[in-house]
Amino acid sequence: MPNRTELTAEASLLEQETAGLEARITAMLSERPLIMVSNRGPVQFTEERNGTFSSRQGSGGLVTAVSTVLQDHEAVWIAATMGSGDRARWQQAINHNEAFIPPSESHTNFRLRFVAPDEDAYNKYYNEISNPLLWFLQHYLWDTPRAPDITYQTWDAWNNGYAVVNQQFAEEIVAACENLSDQGEPVVMLQDYHLYLCPGMIRALRPNAIIQHFIHIPWPDPDYWRLLPSEMRTAICEGMLGNDIVGFQTKSHARSFMYTCEAYVPDAEIDYSNRRILWNEREISVEAYPISIDPAAVRRIAYSQEARAYERYLPTHWNEYTILRADRAEPSKNIIRGFLAFDRFLELHPEFRDRVNFIAVTQPSRLDVEEYRDYLDDISAIVGRINAKYANVETGWHPIQLIMGEKYARVLAAMKWYDLLMVNSLMDGMALVAKEGALVNERSGVLLLSEGAGAVEQLGEWALVVSPADIEGHAEAIFQALTMPMPERHRRASAMKREIESHDVTMWFRDQLRDVIALEDRKANV
Repeated sequence: MPNRTELTAEASLLEQETAGLEARITAMLSERPLIMVSNRGPVQFTEERNGTFSSRQGSGGLVTAVSTVLQDHEAVWIAATMGSGDRARWQQAINHNEAFIPPSESHTNFRLRFVAPDEDAYNKYYNEISNPLLWFLQHYLWDTPRAPDITYQTWDAWNNGYAVVNQQFAEEIVAACENLSDQGEPVVMLQDYHLYLCPGMIRALRPNAIIQHFIHIPWPDPDYWRLLPSEMRTAICEGMLGNDIVGFQTKSHARSFMYTCEAYVPDAEIDYSNRRILWNEREISVEAYPISIDPAAVRRIAYSQEARAYERYLPTHWNEYTILRADRAEPSKNIIRGFLAFDRFLELHPEFRDRVNFIAVTQPSRLDVEEYRDYLDDISAIVGRINAKYANVETGWHPIQLIMGEKYARVLAAMKWYDLLMVNSLMDGMALVAKEGALVNERSGVLLLSEGAGAVEQLGEWALVVSPADIEGHAEAIFQALTMPMPERHRRASAMKREIESHDVTMWFRDQLRDVIALEDRKANV
């Protein structure tokens, strides 16, 4: 066992290494530009009647993380136009021969550049391929005896939508690299499943580009990818192998990607032990970067005036025991099985009737997709059935209270008071709601977490972990949570909070920059 002197020396060495890494990240950002690329950008422009433009900032972990790390640097962000205001402002920039829209116009740290596909191509790229085809596939959501059907329309959307828009992104990225080349070779950081073909297209146009790609959603095993024709799945894999680094939320998703490349890119050499793929005389790193939250920002909203205003009426929803969930109303969130498990819990433990409320804060999502509309209808139907089964007319108790319309401040206000937070996704990249709840809860609430949620790799040690389809297991976990002694609840809740605070969203982003530096070190030593 190491003695105290050895431990002190190790700690000192770690501090020096950390300081050295921070210095190298700072130097890299000052020596070369960074280009973030995503379907949706950090701001959206509106053209006013007088011809000027106003902008509305986006929210979310990605913008927060990048903004925090890059607060002293003017990085570039490239995204698709989201409306007529974006298109008009970008056309104005083109007319004035401006390579980028300056940060002063968007109140961000970023210089902006837009991809402006025509409406028909964007619809095919986004609404027919990205959503729902790829989203459903990567969350294992297809009812495979019935769907998907790869029809002429699907192929048309692939060829004349997804591929076309990815090519437009690649060309805009390369143009941005050329505009910035006097500052050093830019680091291009692509985001998510909308842009699977883009890395290969960039590589063909700019062979020495430095490209990193992070996938925010799960990556299924190779067999499930057979739902797509071989041409599509091979194009996706080969497009992704245009990257230098491919990042996923979890180690299991990263392994699944490597398995998929082994299955569908026969000439790729897979090195599982070192998480490398050798293809076309290039080495591609495959890494896991579990995304997180900004604890300070989340707490600021949770204790804001808006959140406190909601807290005035939220107690009317509480009971002796309170179960909470907060989700978008879409099939991957597994909401209906959570309600069925609560039904089973009340059957098994009638002593909890009148004493427990299940609060479900639900945001309708993608109502233009038939499967989402049907799922929302099913949620309402199951809630009505369970409430009719158990409602107490004398006390006015209804076991499930469904709150439609997710307002972030209201959700965080509610999270302070749960005894059990249910996060039972079928498949989820991370399920950040688990981290948000564990951070702000003030009752040492218990987390029920599905094996399908990415957060299980970080928080599973202290959560009650269930299989997403196991309704009986869910019911048993609910009982275990509501009868757990308070010291044990406190131990678990405190450990989760420490984990979340020590691995925040800034660390998620800096870990990716660290690996870009490691990549360059390897190239320099070849």
